[in-house]
Amino acid sequence: MKSEDIEWLEACLKGENIPQKMIRYFGENKTVEGIGECISVEGEEYIFIFKNLHHIPEKFIFENIFQRAIHGLLIMNEEGTIVRSNLFADELLDIKSEDDINLYDLLDQYPDEAGIPGFTQPHATHEKENMLSRVIRIQSRSYELTKVDNIAGSYDLVVIRDISEVVNNIRKANEHDTLKVVGQLAAGIAHEIRNPMTSLKGFIQLLEPNLREHQKMYFEVINSELKRIETIMTEFLMLAKPKKSVFSKINLNHVIQETVDIMKPHATLHDLEITYEALDGECHVFGDSNRLKQVFINLIKNAIEATPAKGKIQVGISRKASEVIVSVSDSGCGIPKGKLDKLKEPFFTTKENGTGLGLPVSLNIIAEHHGTVDVKSELNKGTIFDIFLPAL
Repeated sequence: MKSEDIEWLEACLKGENIPQKMIRYFGENKTVEGIGECISVEGEEYIFIFKNLHHIPEKFIFENIFQRAIHGLLIMNEEGTIVRSNLFADELLDIKSEDDINLYDLLDQYPDEAGIPGFTQPHATHEKENMLSRVIRIQSRSYELTKVDNIAGSYDLVVIRDISEVVNNIRKANEHDTLKVVGQLAAGIAHEIRNPMTSLKGFIQLLEPNLREHQKMYFEVINSELKRIETIMTEFLMLAKPKKSVFSKINLNHVIQETVDIMKPHATLHDLEITYEALDGECHVFGDSNRLKQVFINLIKNAIEATPAKGKIQVGISRKASEVIVSVSDSGCGIPKGKLDKLKEPFFTTKENGTGLGLPVSLNIIAEHHGTVDVKSELNKGTIFDIFLPAL
């Protein structure tokens, strides 16, 4: 017997109310399958009954297959009321057998996954026949619901399948293709703008000595805007021709400490406090210290711009199993849930004067280091960026 079967038998002998269980017994060069059941007879005495499957009604066998299926299974009537559900579906959707639940109403509380090529998208209407055959998100995972009409009479079968890994792979591929196209466009745009920019800067600098006092304000505005255009062009070119990383064994504690020291004066100008909670001892990863520093500077800069005066920005590093986790959190305005999934898209920004290129570049660098990024945010409370990197 398997260990889980032995545990079931021990629970029965302790007097716990345990239902029947399908058991597979290996012995004497053969396998015997059957249904095990413990029956209390008197006091602390129990009878263990093992019914060979060859003598068990097919109805009971199919019931066990339905309940133990690796996907969620629901049977509903014409009105959408759930009449049967298996263990997977019960746990996922928190279904109680005694409740009278309409599946269409139940699914209204879960958001649809949009823009996934190869999967049926939800219809704009909320007619019952259009409510299924779609992908929804439950507890940060993606599930595909497929309806089989009239599986038995007027009853329909709904199959719920976890496709989180498939959805994540599709999104990663789409992001890569999008950044590739943006990079190609960026290269052309940047070179077209850079030439006239060089001429403008040169002529403006020649004019500066001849400016009158009241005209200097205009010069400063022009110079400031030209610098901003240069910054945008630099970010464009980083997408088009990313700097080649030089990997080596680095102490991430030192890299982050140096980054925090660089950003502290900038935070002070905004009347903000930055704290860094380092990891005891050395914390090594294999990577490019300058490229990682660029990521941390970008995240801290974003946190400073999102946090009002007197606020706090916390940077921390921790280790879990084979990963190092770097966290950058702020007490700023937060990001609406509907915009969180768009943060990775080029040109999408929540800042008034943002380019929407800094974060995609940073995510590319983290991916290059075989890491991942997780973002959690709550409106008017703040945002947390967690960066996971393989530890040495």
